[in-house]
Order: sequence, then C-alpha cells, then structure tokens
Amino acid sequence: MRLSKILVALAIVLLGVYWLLDSLNLISQGILPVFSGYLPYLVLLFGALLIIAPLVDRKRPCYFWGLFFLIYGGLLLANKAGVVVFDWTDFWKLWPYLIIYFGLGMLFGNHPYISVTSDSGSHKHGRHGRHGKRSVDITWKDRDEKKDDEQDSNYTFVNESTYKHENWMVKPLNERVRIGDYTFDFTKAFIPEETIPIKLSGWVGNIKITMPEDLAYRVDVKAKVGDAKIGADKQSGVLRNVSYQTPNYEDAVRRIDFSFDFQVIDLNIVQV
Repeated sequence: MRLSKILVALAIVLLGVYWLLDSLNLISQGILPVFSGYLPYLVLLFGALLIIAPLVDRKRPCYFWGLFFLIYGGLLLANKAGVVVFDWTDFWKLWPYLIIYFGLGMLFGNHPYISVTSDSGSHKHGRHGRHGKRSVDITWKDRDEKKDDEQDSNYTFVNESTYKHENWMVKPLNERVRIGDYTFDFTKAFIPEETIPIKLSGWVGNIKITMPEDLAYRVDVKAKVGDAKIGADKQSGVLRNVSYQTPNYEDAVRRIDFSFDFQVIDLNIVQV
C-alpha cells in the first residue's frame, strides 16, 4: 500500500476515534484544550507530508487529501488567531473544495471538455432551459491514471436548477447528481391537487425552498453533515435522519413530499 494512502487512512481513523470519544464524553476536559491547540499544526504537517513524502520515493503525491488538510489546517490556525470562525468539526463546510479541485483537474488534465446541457437536452452553452436548469458535464483524461484500456472518465459534475418563474408547473422530480444547486419558489408555482414527490440525491446539495404559508409539505433528509434549516428549526454539523411535516399535511389535497439524500447538504426551507 502506498504511503500516502496509509497516512490518509490513519488520519481518518484517528479523527473518527477522537470524535467518537468526544461525542460520548469520554475525553477529559483537560485534554481537549491541549489537543485543540496543537491540532492546526498537526493537520498542516499531515497535509504537507501527503504531498512531499511520495516525492521522496518518486511517486505521485496525494494532492487531493494533501491540499484538503492544508486548507483545513490553515482555517483552524486562522480561527485560533481570531481571523475567521472555523471549528475543527466544521470540516464539512469545505465542500466547495471539490469544485476547486476538479476545476484544477480540468486545467492541468490532458483533454478537458465541457458541455452545458439545458433541461430540453440540447447543448446550449450558457443558456438556461425553461426552468433555468443547467447541467455541466465534464470529461477529461487524467494523465496520471494508469489503466490498460486508457478510457476517459465521464463526470456529471454540477447540476443547477432554478424553479421560480411565474406559474411554473410543479411535477414529480427524481434526480441524482454529484453536486446540485437547486432553488424552488412555490409561491409562484401552479400546484395540482395531488401529492407531488420531489426526490434529490447525490454528494453535495445546496437547496433553497420558498413555500406559501398554507401549502402542506413533508421533508425527509438523510445526510452525513451539513445545515438543515426548516422554518424556525435548524440543525447543523453531523446530521442523522431529519423529518418534518406541516400540521395540515394529512388533510391537505395539494401537498409536496420532499426527500433529500446527500453526503453534504445545505438546506433552507422558509414559508412566507
């Protein structure tokens, strides 16, 4: 096994063990300040080792995790200096790093190709479909990958959908994406008298929903980490299953049934 993989595995195991012990209140309060004081430097050192150590053996550096831990450690150090507010449990807030990393992969890969597809399925670069929906498909060949068939890897990277124009028709929706950015405004929608399921899933989801005050809905959220703000209720950090339904849901004729399943999610539902 490569040294970089061993380092990443050990770091994940150690952090997981620490978070588990901390959540069970099994760590002495005297140890926590000491650990928090040294953590930024340890993380920075670890990130640097992931990039530098493989070079000693003339192997490919682990850029993804190396840069991740350098950014993570830098933010922890900035928090310690009072420059920003970033706790060690806020690692999930670094999800935009995925976009940055794959963007760098496009710049330095061998054969980058981008196509922006509207919701009608035609390739129209920079143009929105009927509901302002865009999906960005990124295809490139990684010059460092060593596969016998040398096939390109295809990614549906970013899917952006906006539903907020006047009198847009609400229909059942079921989409799975890598990274999704969704905006729904049901105050401007035409909603049939039925239960309409909207199911979204993937790696990272940024979802903003505006609901009329009298519209019944139910929402089920599955996510590892993130923010889930539903009305006045807000949960953040490590998330488990989150469920909510309006008091009038069972008796309503028109109602929306939301289901979200992401690794990282930023969900905001407001009623106006």
